[in-house]
Amino acid sequence: MKRSTTCQFYQRYFSAIKGVSWLARQRPEERLKMLEELMQWEVTKVTSER
Repeated sequence: MKRSTTCQFYQRYFSAIKGVSWLARQRPEERLKMLEELMQWEVTKVTSER
């Protein structure tokens, strides 16, 4: 019976998050860590010569 309950939980969970961005599913701490890592990169604009 416990296995059935676990299965139902995951079915409901994945139905609820279907269509939600993977980033939105991350914990706030993980999102901040990713942002900090991205902000360390130097962004340059690539221009083409004509």
